[in-house]
Amino acid sequence: MNLDPELCTQCGICATNCPLDAINKVENEYPVFTDQCVTCGLCKNSCPTGAISFLPEPLDDELTCDHCPIGCRIKESFTGACKRYKREGGAIVRITPLVVPPPPSLEAIRERMRISYPVTTGIGAGTTYPDYVPAPYAAVEKRDGVDVVTVVTEAPLTYSSVMVKVDTERSIGDETSSVRHKGSVVGHVTTELYGSKMISIGGINCMKGKNKVDVTRLMVDILNLGPFELKVDNGATLLLQVGKPPIIDGEKSLAMKVACGAAIIGMLGPRLKGLADELIVLDADITGLFTETHTGKLLGYTPSGIKPPGTLATRGRYFGESGRGWGGTKVREPKDAIASFDKDNVFPGMRVIVLEVTVMQIAMLEANEQNKFHEVAVPEEVQEIRQWIWENREPSSVSALYVAGAGGSARRGVTTLPLALTSAVHEGRVAVSVGGVQTYVLPGGGINFMVDVAPIPWRPFTWVPAPAVVTPLEFTMEKETYIQLGGHQQNLTLLSQLPADRIAKR
Repeated sequence: MNLDPELCTQCGICATNCPLDAINKVENEYPVFTDQCVTCGLCKNSCPTGAISFLPEPLDDELTCDHCPIGCRIKESFTGACKRYKREGGAIVRITPLVVPPPPSLEAIRERMRISYPVTTGIGAGTTYPDYVPAPYAAVEKRDGVDVVTVVTEAPLTYSSVMVKVDTERSIGDETSSVRHKGSVVGHVTTELYGSKMISIGGINCMKGKNKVDVTRLMVDILNLGPFELKVDNGATLLLQVGKPPIIDGEKSLAMKVACGAAIIGMLGPRLKGLADELIVLDADITGLFTETHTGKLLGYTPSGIKPPGTLATRGRYFGESGRGWGGTKVREPKDAIASFDKDNVFPGMRVIVLEVTVMQIAMLEANEQNKFHEVAVPEEVQEIRQWIWENREPSSVSALYVAGAGGSARRGVTTLPLALTSAVHEGRVAVSVGGVQTYVLPGGGINFMVDVAPIPWRPFTWVPAPAVVTPLEFTMEKETYIQLGGHQQNLTLLSQLPADRIAKR
């Protein structure tokens, strides 16, 4: 690591950000890098004046770690920036041994299986009110020689929202942007996941606001797998339906990425050797540059001097910028995938493959005598790579998670001891389902859950002007647990004794 004292302002940001405390910083003095420094690059990237630079190659007493894109250069007996690996005996070794969990007992497996699905669903059960009145049904069925109880109700839940997941490489708008339905704000764009755009619809603040009726109706439409339209502020117009490809700004999205731009290079590996002098995989999240990656280095390539649009993250990985071009970036033409290049490294006939992360588009660029790149025909062997990526991509689709909290009426309808019920749910002695589909109960306090709505049959969600989403909710447990929790025993009914005229044939 090199420090330029003429550029260093002694601000101390590098020492503050260092993950290994490998920089000694005394007030009004320059930073000093100790033997703990592994050139992870965090100080260099955070230096406001560019005073820090790397040596081009590791020193003789440094060994490069190849377990992640950072490539820490570690001296003997020291650890990498992640503190997972250390240099020991001339090798890079994992510090923590592999952990193998103890297997669950057969009885524990049986107990989980017995309550893994409800005796009956809450669909068609109806609702009781006020809170202290027992739920409409508590059905009993014998399983594996044990009585199992499911208490069901159609619970009006105001503390609820819908998380819409849009699988696409296309940009829909910036995170935190408001999302509108028929002109009214109904939610916001939230944190993007790998290849998926996430939109939160509803929630208590929306459901008690001036647009509460529109929000609640929209949520029910989404949960019942109906089509709906959204507009992201300063972003896209979306026509969506669970289980269908999204239509973004009037164009159907066909695919989501199988990996980020840099990861696709790693997945293809040796198949890329000899195809071109450089490969750029455009991705709004992480664009990949072949010759700078571990893959390129292991295959004998040196950096080409070409740079793609974006901000350098780690070698061969560039944070992209969202747009409506290739790979969801702002690149509209293949030649714009080359943001800059080192003139000394470019030569006539130099070839560069440009493709977007879902390979919907691909191009080959070639440098002429004036070191200017122009498009040429894509060779057959490059098309074969495109075909491999295409066959391994996933279709673009829309899904939705219902996220809600079971409140006082739902809990009190099950038991006279609501706190005990909450504890039993978190201990796994009571299973929570919606419309017969198992939920994931969030950790911590309360009974807050999320559930995939696609498998729920019969489009069972409705709403009341409270406003609240009426939810078919089920609590399943062994009868012994039900009694321990202060369950309403007078409400117990054998499944075979439920009124025949109230039972829908499956």
